Amino acid sequence: MLDFKIILLRILLAALAGGAIGLNREKISQAAGLRTYMAVTSAAALTAMLGIWLKFNVGDTDVARLPAAFISGLGFLGVGAIWKEGDNTVKGLTTAAGLLASSVTGIAVGAGFYYGALINFIVTFLVIVFLDGSAKKIERTREISWLYCELKQREGLKDLLSCIDSCGGRIVDLKTEYLGGADGHVAVTLLVRESGGASLSEILSKIRDLEKVTFALYL
Repeated sequence: MLDFKIILLRILLAALAGGAIGLNREKISQAAGLRTYMAVTSAAALTAMLGIWLKFNVGDTDVARLPAAFISGLGFLGVGAIWKEGDNTVKGLTTAAGLLASSVTGIAVGAGFYYGALINFIVTFLVIVFLDGSAKKIERTREISWLYCELKQREGLKDLLSCIDSCGGRIVDLKTEYLGGADGHVAVTLLVRESGGASLSEILSKIRDLEKVTFALYL
């Protein structure tokens, strides 16, 4: 059932499908690029074919066991691609999802389910490659940064918070330090996220115009 030509064809098709997606990831300097995607999809195809081979040559009736184990093992690779930055932003989810989707394409090719593999490849390719620009535009409204401000008086904190809110910013976290003195000098660090209003640079400009703010800077 699985002769040399079929095995070669399926592994090559899987590698090409993974390479088409991986090439784009390579161009934008992602951790998982061309070689990673090609290796994952070709290995996934071989895993599917190995399950079929075991069924007909050894009598193993559970053809899906190896592909299922492959996907579970791929989870470790996906976890390695995901990390959390200091501003509570999670990175690498697209890479992990792309590897999973590509591996399923490879499994489908290895099992001879070409139509399913083709459809999944097209959808994955469109989502990861062609929707990348649109996703970045959406993420543009979610920029986040730590803002450090010093105020003449404690009462100025209310004006600061009102200014950020009126500019379209959202305060995710806030840390206040009272520097002492008779005038009640205050230093405050805020984690500010854009939420559809002004940009972070515009918010900073508005804050610096406040009378009671003596210093303001993004960290």
